[in-house]
Amino acid sequence: MKLISIIFSLFLIINLVFSTDPTIVSFRKPVEKVYPSEYCLPSFTILINYPDPIQYNYQLGLYDRSGGYGGSMPSAVNGTLYLFTLTHKVPIGKNQPVSLYIQDTSKNPWFTFDFNNYTTYDCDPLPPVTMKSKQNTWIKTSGQYSNLIWYHMVEVSGLDKSAPYDAFTCNVPKPFICMFQEFLNGPKPINFYFQVGIYTTDVNFAPFNVTVTDKLGKVLLNSLFDGLSAPANPPVSIRSLENYPINGSTVTKNEMVNDAMYIMNIINKNALCGISSPKDFLISNILIPVLGTPANASYIGFSSFNYQNSPIKSHVQIIDSQGTKRIGIDNVLFVNPKSYDNVIENVQNATYVKSSNINKTLINIKADVSFNPKATLTSSFSTSLYQTVLAYPYGYSNGTVKYHSVSLSSASPEYSTSSNSYIILGSPSEIGSGNSSLITVNPNSTIETKIPQLLKVETVFLSYEKVLTRVFAKDVDSGISFLYLSNLNKVSSADLVYGDNFNGVYESVETFTTMYGNERPTVSIYDNAGNNIQYNNMQPTFDTSFNMIPEYPAYTMIKNQANLDPYTFTGFEFKYNDVDVSNGPFNNTLCMNFAGSNKTMTPRFLQFSLALNPEKASLDNATPGSWDEVKGMFCMDFQIPARIFTGEYTYAVLIPPFVYDSYYFAISVGSKAQLRVNSGFADQMPPIITEFSSYPSNAVNVTQDTVVGWNIRIEDSPNGLASGEFNITSDFDLEPYRIKITPANAVSGDIFSSTYQLRIPIKANTCRSQSFRISSASITDTMGHTSVLPSSGNVNPLYKFLESPHLVLNITCPQAIIDNTPPSLISFSTVSSIEVGAYKDFRNVTFTFKTSDSGSGISSRHNPKIYLSSGEFDQISKISTLVSNVNGVATYTCTIELPYGYGSYNGILVSIYGIVDNKLNINGYSSVDLQQLGFQNTIKVLYSDVPVLDYTSSIKSTESSLTIYGHKFGIDRSKVTLQVDYMKGQGWKNTTISFFSGIILMTDNITPTSTPFYVRVIVDGKISNQLLVVPIIVGDSPCSYEVIQSIVATWIDSEKYPYLQASITIKNTGTRPIKAFSFIIEKIAYGQIWGVDANGNNRYTLPSYNLIINPRDQYSFGYIIQGTTVADLKQVTYTCL
Repeated sequence: MKLISIIFSLFLIINLVFSTDPTIVSFRKPVEKVYPSEYCLPSFTILINYPDPIQYNYQLGLYDRSGGYGGSMPSAVNGTLYLFTLTHKVPIGKNQPVSLYIQDTSKNPWFTFDFNNYTTYDCDPLPPVTMKSKQNTWIKTSGQYSNLIWYHMVEVSGLDKSAPYDAFTCNVPKPFICMFQEFLNGPKPINFYFQVGIYTTDVNFAPFNVTVTDKLGKVLLNSLFDGLSAPANPPVSIRSLENYPINGSTVTKNEMVNDAMYIMNIINKNALCGISSPKDFLISNILIPVLGTPANASYIGFSSFNYQNSPIKSHVQIIDSQGTKRIGIDNVLFVNPKSYDNVIENVQNATYVKSSNINKTLINIKADVSFNPKATLTSSFSTSLYQTVLAYPYGYSNGTVKYHSVSLSSASPEYSTSSNSYIILGSPSEIGSGNSSLITVNPNSTIETKIPQLLKVETVFLSYEKVLTRVFAKDVDSGISFLYLSNLNKVSSADLVYGDNFNGVYESVETFTTMYGNERPTVSIYDNAGNNIQYNNMQPTFDTSFNMIPEYPAYTMIKNQANLDPYTFTGFEFKYNDVDVSNGPFNNTLCMNFAGSNKTMTPRFLQFSLALNPEKASLDNATPGSWDEVKGMFCMDFQIPARIFTGEYTYAVLIPPFVYDSYYFAISVGSKAQLRVNSGFADQMPPIITEFSSYPSNAVNVTQDTVVGWNIRIEDSPNGLASGEFNITSDFDLEPYRIKITPANAVSGDIFSSTYQLRIPIKANTCRSQSFRISSASITDTMGHTSVLPSSGNVNPLYKFLESPHLVLNITCPQAIIDNTPPSLISFSTVSSIEVGAYKDFRNVTFTFKTSDSGSGISSRHNPKIYLSSGEFDQISKISTLVSNVNGVATYTCTIELPYGYGSYNGILVSIYGIVDNKLNINGYSSVDLQQLGFQNTIKVLYSDVPVLDYTSSIKSTESSLTIYGHKFGIDRSKVTLQVDYMKGQGWKNTTISFFSGIILMTDNITPTSTPFYVRVIVDGKISNQLLVVPIIVGDSPCSYEVIQSIVATWIDSEKYPYLQASITIKNTGTRPIKAFSFIIEKIAYGQIWGVDANGNNRYTLPSYNLIINPRDQYSFGYIIQGTTVADLKQVTYTCL
């Protein structure tokens, strides 16, 4: 009997062991998209059932046994089911064995279970290929702000998927380097760019052929490299050469300049010239022409301080077919990093205060610190370990700018992944490691380590550049905090269209301009405890069917369209290939098409006209076009600015998801792609300061009220000055004096050369001894060329005065009163709750408060700033408005329109900083500080399910299609009703919906009308707000026009008076000429409107030299206006010829 019991016990133990063994529930082999190099690296998706409990997900791992490549932790967990994506190393060949094993490190000893030879995998080798050149020459890039590269396009046949990085060897002699880059072409990757660059070198060059071979050494391509010209004859003649900062200077990084700038005059420049520095990997920094003609011009080149140790050396060089030739000696600069005191002291223990209004515990930290503009705060319990930069005046309390307290509050998390929580206050430095202080906090959070779940992803086609991504996500414990989609597109509870943050559906519209790397969305989910998971292109969502995140619809459409060939052009033509911009801008048109295109694609033309302002070459500034039925091509109208340097014009075309630059067009269509400009005398040089002196001197003893500043002369010819902005700060005052200038407020001169007085007031009894400087500036000419301070790859307006003693203006204040006491907040009120799921008009929060200072009095120039914080939502801040300032007491008001859904499921923390007195003492109050004073410090957030309409698309009086944008339309189309009230006594009329999503509705059933009408939506019985839609009236006249405006620059004279410079284009969209186009624009600043004639009373007409706009032509002009949006053209009149 005893023996039987022992046998039974052993059987039971064995049974228990095997009952907890892992089993593979599902297994999926991948479809690789790249041929192998030395071996394949397929990523298998494996769902494993492991009944034995573990405490943490990272204690269970799945590993590659056969290839020994690596391992993986579970990407998702559901009970005893664990989802893995495991990459294996598989040799080339058919039926290669795949073995894996699972390991549980929570056991002692570790538990390991093998799945030997579980499956096989076919690792297909790269097939034989052929190559064919698409052109007979090598095309050079500009190399001005990047490496100097030559392109050669080849068509590769024989591939069904992408080639690995080492599939081809491009053979060039030293010091040349050759690389290849794949281009997608419809369903198959058959196009490749081969790129040749040159290592920085002093050796001589010799003629050579570029040969491309496969792994067996077979020659696939043999092309003569013709990218470099023979030595210039006559040789390049440099008549003058200036360096800024001057040779031997010592400069502080990030203060005035971040580059060595060379400016020189060259006669008959017929060779490549650039700037060489030891840091350069390849030859780069080719000179940029700025003034004159090819026969006699001024050129500028830069060498960046980045990635170099002091001393920094650079010199001018010429590059031709025989090698590089040094011009002159090295320019040597000594660059010091910007340093700060990095003081952090008197660090207090964290303070905990309960807020009953939002039912959260608030944590506050305090310390005394010295000024550092890069000071940071990092919290371990922030979901994304977000690092906040304490930019002035955020966090500044009880002191001065140079030395003050930091007081900051945050909400204690209800859930956390660890009991060890901390806040780090950091003061980084470019010299050494800086300083930091770690403050231990005890949030008393519930420990929660479960990974959030991605249930499903849907993608909905909106256009070739826009897609609606719908995410179903779940976290039943701490709830979803936020998500990241592709390109770090952040999605929060404000994007919920159904459910809540524990189990909900999110929608977001994603925009992408190229299909590279955008086959499918990526989704990262973060919960409120800090757990997170990322799903990439190859990783399935959590289910036993291994459903993948779907492809972007545009990608699928392009991939499956057999006749699509976006790199074979069926049409390409400029209206003018040769244009003259000597006397003004030139209007032009590019029309093009490619095989298999779709008329609904939106083309955009991007210019690179601002040679010394590369930061302005933004995709946002590209000029849109459309399909032209008559020409059967995409057509884009654009305007080339006046006085661009003579030569070939660089441009790019975007027809999402395809991107083309002019180098590629030159390869594909040859001379048709060349856009050649001519200028009698070019001006790409921005305005610069040619006279500079401090006023009344650079050391002022203030014994009475006075003004100080600088006298300057600005020159720019032949374009002329449009505007400038100067920001003046000091040791104790980071709130800049913003001074805006235009030719209208010059002391003397004209737009080509004029003098200005930059002045700031100083009060003798309240001033503080300190130093002033122009901390930033920008000066723009009439064509948009801008000099920038501090400069990085730009011309610095003060480059002639980098060594001037007048850069710093020192004042001493012997008669000023002594006042070291900061001002105080004596009242503060706002709402205790707000509904953030309402229409924007009802999401306004108003703050009213008073400050007091019995010493020097409250500064009327420094308006305090209100800050709103809520979990992982972006912080909101706004400067308040001064209502009154009497007898040391100032009253303010501040109204903030909250974004839809802001603070939902969190509540909002309120703080106020930037309270400054006339002696420049500063104070601020964190959310906990406000509560301890008895003031309202939090706002409870209500978040309803009522649908909200934000805005609609425009609609013409003859059209029936309308798109409505909003929130909370849900996921069930049957519960949504769209209604229209045409205001004709019939009331609300149900209207058919042609497209439905949680944030977008479309209808094709609007009754064409010229009168305004209302729309609203009813979702599951809940009625939205109503929006008024005003149709654009379309008449029968063959004369019609379109007004296109773009913002060139913005600035602020003060926080109350913003300005902008705009470019405006009147385009004739009709079939007959338009004459004498006239209009009214109000609020033109300083009389700054150019390119039109003024008739008085704010009315302007097109100038006499361009009185008529022919069909499809356009005319452009510019203006400066007070405000933040472009101007409206009112009371437009014209004659239809």
